[in-house]
Amino acid sequence: MNNQTPDASDLFRDALEAGEISPGSATLLGRLSTRINRTMSAPPVKPTVTEQTQLCMLIDNSPSMEHRRNHLAVIEGHNLVVNSLLAAKAVNSVESLTVLLNSSPDYTKGITADGDDEFRWTHLKAAPRLQSGGFIAGCGTPLYDRCIETLGSVLARTKWWEDTYGIQTRSVTLLMSDGGNNEGDASAGDVAKIVHDMLSMEKHRIFFMGVNQGGINFKEIGKSMGLPPDCIDVVSHDARAIRARFQLFSQSASAIASGGAPIM
Repeated sequence: MNNQTPDASDLFRDALEAGEISPGSATLLGRLSTRINRTMSAPPVKPTVTEQTQLCMLIDNSPSMEHRRNHLAVIEGHNLVVNSLLAAKAVNSVESLTVLLNSSPDYTKGITADGDDEFRWTHLKAAPRLQSGGFIAGCGTPLYDRCIETLGSVLARTKWWEDTYGIQTRSVTLLMSDGGNNEGDASAGDVAKIVHDMLSMEKHRIFFMGVNQGGINFKEIGKSMGLPPDCIDVVSHDARAIRARFQLFSQSASAIASGGAPIM
């Protein structure tokens, strides 16, 4: 068994050589290889599944999420997705990764099983649940930077499963924010390069949820990141609406993990 931790730079290089990603995507992702490697880990035992699903959620933990205590609905929604998939028939073939919009090492240490300061890909049964204490972090919205990092990790992990074990692998990702990008170096066009390559593979599903505070055109933001209209949703800045949207995503994720079509 190959129990070495995956190396993202090697995986991106192989994906470029195989024609799976464009040179532009390879350049963007190569710059983030060191950080993406922090989300990687090797499974403790040899996998026995024949199909694999990667579940990933980018969660907004910026200060604006405290408005109307909507951060509590986001935490509840994230945990609902994990718990719902635990009841799915395909639970043994699902890996999970959570990414916070604003990195918060002390918070992460407090809720990961091994006290890691970074969330890592883990079997769904070991996926951490978010907690309210210390959740809010940062002061901005580095949306595009974190979307590229998140999607890069999904792409690398998926390729690693296929290349290392020959396991058919698919992914479902939720990107959520209640604000437009106002921090970081990447552009929406940069994200679109990654999204285009991933969607062209026909094994990745990517959804974007914008929590509307007014004045932000989330439909346009999602479109500028290369996402199809039916994968972009704008949710009222309301706890009930946020929870309902996560519930719908959990249904889609369960359907995808079972080899079916998403609900959304």
